[in-house]
Amino acid sequence: MSGAGIPGEDEPRSLAEKITWLLHNAFPSGGRSDEAVPSDRQVVRAVNERAGRHVIGHTTFWKLRTGKINPETGEPYTASEDMLEGIAAFFDVDPRFFKSRSEVVGQVVESLRFLRSVHNGDITGIAGRGLGEEGLSHELMAFMNEVLAESRRDDVARRADAERGGAGRDDGRGRD
Repeated sequence: MSGAGIPGEDEPRSLAEKITWLLHNAFPSGGRSDEAVPSDRQVVRAVNERAGRHVIGHTTFWKLRTGKINPETGEPYTASEDMLEGIAAFFDVDPRFFKSRSEVVGQVVESLRFLRSVHNGDITGIAGRGLGEEGLSHELMAFMNEVLAESRRDDVARRADAERGGAGRDDGRGRD
């Protein structure tokens, strides 16, 4: 991968490229010896042992590592969150390493919008029971932010109606 976080031509982008890059760069030999690169079976065994259950098989890992195309979707095979977390733990990297830039950026944007809502007093408390290290998902954060935005719009409309004497919004279905 390129240094200083600047995208470069050698930066792995697909899941297959990222797994292959880690296999050849996450170990002391730097991938110079085939003996130092773990086999698919070694990775799978470690992932499943960490999970305490069967999360991934060696054929599935091979499909992910090589970027094989799923004939049903016409896209490369995808990994479940459990698989990605286990693979990330094996390589000692953050699971977000396997996400696309847009997914990570989206998660950061929604998280910042959410934090701004907390700071502004729009949200006074939230229980995050059962959340992993990544916290709330990008989708859930986006949904919560949209609900807050809708609530703000409704509050503004109600205030405007109250200032005008309440005309036109008495049934909640919009203006007459």
